[in-house]
Amino acid sequence: MPVPFQLDENVFKEELEHLKSKNLLREPLTFEQSDGRTVTQNGKKYLLFCSNDYLGLSQDGRIVEAVREGLLRYGFGSGASRLVSGTATPHVMLEEKISLFMEKEAALLFGSGYAANVGAIPAFAGKGDVILADRLNHASLVDGCLLSRAEFKRYPHLDMRALEKFLVRYRAAKSRWIVTDGLFSMDGDLAPLREICGLAKKYSAYVYLDDAHAFGIYGANGRGTAEHFGVEEKMDVTMGTLGKAAGGFGAFISGSKTMIDYLLNKARSFVYSTAMPAANGLGALKAVEILNDFHRQRQLFWDTVKNFHAKLKSAGFGMSQKSYIIPLVMNGADRALEASCYFQENGVYIHAIRPPTVPEGYSRLRMTLSLNQRLEDQKKVIGLICRKKEIFYPRRDDGKK
Repeated sequence: MPVPFQLDENVFKEELEHLKSKNLLREPLTFEQSDGRTVTQNGKKYLLFCSNDYLGLSQDGRIVEAVREGLLRYGFGSGASRLVSGTATPHVMLEEKISLFMEKEAALLFGSGYAANVGAIPAFAGKGDVILADRLNHASLVDGCLLSRAEFKRYPHLDMRALEKFLVRYRAAKSRWIVTDGLFSMDGDLAPLREICGLAKKYSAYVYLDDAHAFGIYGANGRGTAEHFGVEEKMDVTMGTLGKAAGGFGAFISGSKTMIDYLLNKARSFVYSTAMPAANGLGALKAVEILNDFHRQRQLFWDTVKNFHAKLKSAGFGMSQKSYIIPLVMNGADRALEASCYFQENGVYIHAIRPPTVPEGYSRLRMTLSLNQRLEDQKKVIGLICRKKEIFYPRRDDGKK
């Protein structure tokens, strides 16, 4: 009898011990309850300051009711991929609503932003093409670029001179794609989209924009960073998520009808994935309807963000960027964990972000603002920062990321 092959778990144990010794071991915290403003663990409530539910829509009763009605009508699961038997009326309605909201010809749903990026980018670029990407792009963009098998080059964060040098060097490539986040999820700063679009036009390149953290918030109508910078018509591909400002789950690609039809046939993460549950689609549909008429609340959110930054500045923690993503950057993972524990001991939950999510030496607390939070919640957080100034200091804008 041949001896069955067994995995050598010592390899896993050694790596886990190595991560633990470097303060890089990650374990999820389990919360028994969440109301958007707070999370509960072991019966204790914590103010939540690291969620991507920026506009508080995850708790919106209209969305919850839409999902409930969808469950009663369509059940829990979709049962198949979209191209088999998984497409239901809510999927089509949601794609139409997104395309109208984004003022594009069409849109295509994906299960997540990660699925959208690893499906769409390899569908657009391949051997003979070149992808030029910001060094601090989200991991899903990086993985999509790697899967494409195109030549993949990363330029220093926001460095337009370096980007132009790459565009010159690879002028002879079959096609050139510039891939960037709109709002960078760990630093809270914006890609210079006007400059990027200018370079794209000059060198006949395409622009792929991941607007996951800006969709619903940036721009006069909430269409994202391209609207904010006035370059919507110059954007070739825009990806947005429904799991952040929209408060739910899923993602989309928006653009021309021809491009969307192409992705429907070529994006493997769409073709070979079970469809989003129809009930989820109805919830997201309601969320986009709400975002379409969210002007007053969106302005209220921006007023809250501005007020929080003003208080941070008066406390000695002024930052160059002024978004709702606020990184408190520290040298080492140990300090980030210390700061996270300090907040938790005082009733606030802010997760410590460590390598490989961020570069070595740039561990941080990624603090986020939300319409769920109250003024007294934000005052408490600023008070806690001021009380322990030896732990916190402003993020480093030294360009060495």
